[in-house]
Amino acid sequence: MTIDASTPDDGRDAQRSVRPATGAGAVLGALLGIAMGVSNALGYLLVLMLSRTLGPEDFGGYSALSTFGVLLAIPAGAFQVVIARRIAGSARHEVTTGLRLASGVSVALFAATSLLSPALRDVFHLSSAWSAVLMGSMLVPMTLTGCFQGILLGSHRLRALSALYVVTAVTRLIAALVATIEGFSVVEVFAAMLLAAVATALVGAALCRAELRGIAGGGHGLAAEMLRSNSTLAALTALTSIDVLLARHYLSQHNSGGYALASTFGRAICWGTQFIALIVVPRMRGAGATRTLLKASGLVLGIGLVGLAVVSISPSFWVRVAGGGQYADYGHVAQACVVLGIAWALAQIWLFSEMGAGEHLLGALTWGAVVVEALAVTLRWHDSAVQIVTVCTVCAMAIAVAGLVRVLLRHQRRLPPLDEESVVLTADRAGA
Repeated sequence: MTIDASTPDDGRDAQRSVRPATGAGAVLGALLGIAMGVSNALGYLLVLMLSRTLGPEDFGGYSALSTFGVLLAIPAGAFQVVIARRIAGSARHEVTTGLRLASGVSVALFAATSLLSPALRDVFHLSSAWSAVLMGSMLVPMTLTGCFQGILLGSHRLRALSALYVVTAVTRLIAALVATIEGFSVVEVFAAMLLAAVATALVGAALCRAELRGIAGGGHGLAAEMLRSNSTLAALTALTSIDVLLARHYLSQHNSGGYALASTFGRAICWGTQFIALIVVPRMRGAGATRTLLKASGLVLGIGLVGLAVVSISPSFWVRVAGGGQYADYGHVAQACVVLGIAWALAQIWLFSEMGAGEHLLGALTWGAVVVEALAVTLRWHDSAVQIVTVCTVCAMAIAVAGLVRVLLRHQRRLPPLDEESVVLTADRAGA
């Protein structure tokens, strides 16, 4: 499918040609949810392999550097949101793939990371600066993949988007499998992950080949829009990442590795429900946006509570399954991290909805919460993993509650009719 963005009418026709009917939307929405669930499960297998292969000390360093990479990869997520919004609203926005700007931004980030690699080696207690260089090089294919995901999401090509999410997880899992078999070091693991990221980007380009021929690579005002979207997305990423960095800095290397594994349980809730937030984004400017958001948040909360119930049956068992006996003492931390993950997931859907609606207040509040979180841990509560996760949970819950209050106030002012095209609501009803 090629979108001709030469005129608003052509853009609307293209959008109508790719928007699924209500029944098809339900199936495709469910497919996307399944794909992201599978990706989440494969991510758990990756953690299981690397946590055992590297051991707590090196796994803590790997996790901290990877988390820092997630912060640097914020533009990849922002490109996905902005490109999806532009393509979905082609009658109002200039349609673009964003690849020209994405290439420049990612190369600049790679160069900066390479220059700072000796400092990153010392901060995260790594054996070699090459780990940071390789991590930085991953930013280029990851950012391009973000553009491809945005194209597919905005075009309502949920089947292809689902495939790309699965490919991302599978290539990383293959890299982890090779690392486990060969007993890779941290440097070698990052080299394998770089190859996986390149392979994923190539698949994304193949899936979007028609759009890449028909849509311009640049766009007017894209950089400014990226900066606005980056602010909110950066706040969300910082909120869901800073705990691992603080743990690596203040806890022992062994304990930071245990915390890194336990925190993965919370991230599983956030990752596993992200498909709901992504589906909400293109619908935040349409009729029924408020009710769509309320329904979606209820679905997120339900999934999180189910996850908490499962982990609470035997927290230490799940930690041993994930990382082995070396991590057995961190079961209670994993349970606490699931609660943290629920708060993250709710904050995520509020913040993604703000990006879809072009608002920024909750993003600013989230930055404030991140600052409070960092100060609280730095100045006082950093003696144990429990203290760190408690501070992070309080701050994340504050954002979740603030988002809910904003939605309820909006709901009371004006309750639009239900948007029947929302695959989120359809999937919610199907799972009820």
